[in-house]
Parts: sequence; structure tokens; C-alpha cells
Amino acid sequence: MSKGYASLERKYWLQTKARGKNRFIWREVLFSLPIWLVVVVGVPTFTGNPHSFSVRSALFTGLIILPIFLLGGYLTGSWKWKDLEKKYPENSLPPFE
Repeated sequence: MSKGYASLERKYWLQTKARGKNRFIWREVLFSLPIWLVVVVGVPTFTGNPHSFSVRSALFTGLIILPIFLLGGYLTGSWKWKDLEKKYPENSLPPFE
């Protein structure tokens, strides 16, 4: 890894940490929504017989999958936050330039 990339990543972490953990995690949760939409709309549209899914079954499947995607986004954000805290502990960070 180059020194420039490491420096940019450290600056990104400092800015992210200043904005707060909740904002970081919510950004990951909201990022999971377009992925959910692609799965719910795109997969039945582009695979198999388009008449095999009714609107009702697609909506029901989408509503079942939605909490799973939201939980996945929350867990991903939480894990990323913990990984960045481990990678850049407070006492080892140089002052922000």
C-alpha cells in the first residue's frame, strides 16, 4: 500500500469519526436499499419466465427480504466501524493536517 493511499485513508477515517458512528452506520443501511431494489425488481425480471411471478408474490417476497437487507447494512456498518477503530486507534493517530 502506498503512503499516499494510507494518508488518504487516515484522513477519511478522521473525517468520518468526526461526523459520528450513527451517520456512518445509517449510510451503510441506506446503501443496502438500492441493492434490495435490484434484487426485488431485477432478479424476477431478468430470470426465467416473467409470468411466473405475480405482483403480489413479488411484493410479499420484497417485504420479507427488506428487513434482512436492512439488518445486513446495519451489521456491515457496525463491523466496518469496529475495523477502522482497530486499524486507527486514537493514541496512534497523528494530528490532522
